[in-house]
Amino acid sequence: MVTYPIHVSRDSYRGSNPKKRAKAQATNQLASSLEAHINKKLQNQSEPIRVYMYQELALETGIAYDAVRKLGFSIDGGSGGFTAYKSGLTQEQAMDIVAKRNRT
Repeated sequence: MVTYPIHVSRDSYRGSNPKKRAKAQATNQLASSLEAHINKKLQNQSEPIRVYMYQELALETGIAYDAVRKLGFSIDGGSGGFTAYKSGLTQEQAMDIVAKRNRT
């Protein structure tokens, strides 16, 4: 599970090939945009635990699903999305809140 803030990995290509440099720059712009969008969602998250699906994020951002899936994998290693707990809570606290809600 993850919590605010997250980081989306960037393409670190620094070679002299202009096509590869342009591709890396484009990828890094998408990563920056995706990271900002996700961090805003995480900052405003009200649920103690929430699942964010890459398909949902792709639709919200307008970034192609395959790009979101590839970039998002660096967040938590999930193939379809990731699970986040509310900022300010530990994983245990978030799970306790959910457990208490399920008991009532």
